[in-house]
Amino acid sequence: MNDLQALLGYQLPIFNASMAGAAGGQLAAAVSRAGGVGMIGAPANPSQQWIQEQAQAVEDLSTPWGVGFMGWSVEQDLQPVEAFLSYKPDVVAVSFGDPTRAVAMAKEAGALTAMQVGNAADLQRASEPDIDLVISRGAEGGGHGRNEAGTLALLQLAVTQTDKPVIAAGGIATAQGVAAALACGAQAVWVGTRFLTAQEAAGHPNVKDAVIAAGLDDTVCTRVFDIAQQVPWAPEFGGRALANEFSAQWAHRVAELEAMADADLLAQMEQAREAANGRIAPFYAGQAVAFANELQSAAQIITELAQFRSILADASRRFA
Repeated sequence: MNDLQALLGYQLPIFNASMAGAAGGQLAAAVSRAGGVGMIGAPANPSQQWIQEQAQAVEDLSTPWGVGFMGWSVEQDLQPVEAFLSYKPDVVAVSFGDPTRAVAMAKEAGALTAMQVGNAADLQRASEPDIDLVISRGAEGGGHGRNEAGTLALLQLAVTQTDKPVIAAGGIATAQGVAAALACGAQAVWVGTRFLTAQEAAGHPNVKDAVIAAGLDDTVCTRVFDIAQQVPWAPEFGGRALANEFSAQWAHRVAELEAMADADLLAQMEQAREAANGRIAPFYAGQAVAFANELQSAAQIITELAQFRSILADASRRFA
């Protein structure tokens, strides 16, 4: 048993990533019941009703669960953090912005605090005493984050420069990937894209169909979707999504898109998202989309990932 397992009491070192729009209470509950740690992904400005609905799915669990926030969305408004803390999550992750105030509340409430890091400067911030767990997220990962360091290089840096538990993220979607991360020194893995096609994941069927059909070379890390939607992500945090007609048109014309972004473009993007029109709207996914190729239950995905144990045992025999 490693330190993080002792702290949280899970059976398997597998967290689902706190993907806003996909990782709701139903997915988190299913992952936790299957032996991992289920994470709810809070969107910017969630309603009280939404928070209550997601929390109700996990509040009676006897297994650990948590919630992840976008740091920039809670820097000024801590109400969503306070609301979720009333349901006593075991883990609170605050990333992509200043986590200071939110993690202070979480620690006071007794939750473990976590932060995603994408480069050496992030790792230095996560080394401060208010952060308990370091989520080392490589550029292969889906959704928002830095597009700077690859998963393996960043993970090696993290496990050698901090004595805190490190959770590996970015491109991990198979038992082999889990085994590699654990062998490198991670105490757990943070799996996002593979869970996009879980039956319990929220999201339009068009998104799941597109993810199932996509391959390794079908993603792009870009800011154009955020610019079009006027979402205030900092420029250093792009979003890795399935490439589509909109990204192909604008990915290399970012400044031009910024100059023309207006209410009409915003309305066009909102309509595309509402209809799950994959030609225009962003379907966030990482390079591990190559392995999310069928609709499964979260428990089935966890069972497959849990084969990391036999892979590590076999490697131990072969290289002893």
